[in-house]
Amino acid sequence: MSRYSFEFKGRTVHESQYGSDYISSLKQILGNHLKRGARSILEWGSGLTTLVFSELGASWGTELLLTIDNYQAYQESIFLARERPSFVRMAALDIDGPSKSQRDPELNYSSFPLSLGRKFDLIFIDGRRRVECAFIAALVSHPDTIVIVHDYRRGRYQSMRALFDILEDGSQFRVMRLRPGVVESLADGYERVIRALPSGNAQ
Repeated sequence: MSRYSFEFKGRTVHESQYGSDYISSLKQILGNHLKRGARSILEWGSGLTTLVFSELGASWGTELLLTIDNYQAYQESIFLARERPSFVRMAALDIDGPSKSQRDPELNYSSFPLSLGRKFDLIFIDGRRRVECAFIAALVSHPDTIVIVHDYRRGRYQSMRALFDILEDGSQFRVMRLRPGVVESLADGYERVIRALPSGNAQ
């Protein structure tokens, strides 16, 4: 098995499915923008990048890699043939969340990171609901957080510019950081959000 590949439903998931420079482009970006690594990583959209982050995280001294996906069987296949590092936490979550009543306390695919009450050094957005995830990413970012988005050229993702400054546009990924004014505006807002969450969401 390749270093960055895994088997799912009898087929091999590998880099060439996403472009020959998928992994090399990501690694170059990480080398350019994360000189000291990342203690905490948040990823929406589990897959090959989970393997990259878990490998680098071992050398960075990463304390938490939270990888979120809406397809549990796919997510679980990533580490079936290899050991999963202890700092990797996998969460398979419904995109919409429950809709039993107007007071449903549970968080969903995009909002779940709020339940940890922590900020992340590196955030990778490559799954569902990317604009919604970008808003949550803004809430769980500190001023130096690096946010990476895949398929960034799509028109429906350009609203992210309202929250983030663009540091680099590559062949595969856009690298962003919170705009200074947004950092200040969200500081109080983040605390309000955390206080509003039902106590059962505390992790």
